[in-house]
Amino acid sequence: MQPSPNLAPPQPPAAAPVSVPPPSGRWLRRTDLILRVIVRFYLGLILVFLPWTHFWTFNRFFLYFAPVARLTASGAVRGLVSGLGLLNLWIAVADAIHYKES
Repeated sequence: MQPSPNLAPPQPPAAAPVSVPPPSGRWLRRTDLILRVIVRFYLGLILVFLPWTHFWTFNRFFLYFAPVARLTASGAVRGLVSGLGLLNLWIAVADAIHYKES
């Protein structure tokens, strides 16, 4: 069977439309930034100070499991957790300072 001569050649696909962000995008990005900074800041503060309080030393979970209690009572582990808290604080402040509107 031969193809009929009056069929048009296939058309190339149309270009995809350029997506324009909705006008609510700016306040949504700002809200996202504020929430991320606040959560990281508070989490950082908790991680910096918690290992040096009585809540860390007399934690019920730590008291029931002796190997975990010995490990968490170590100054190195407390320092490591506080270091993670400082890292969280640093990331929160860096995010807040280096934010740029696009």
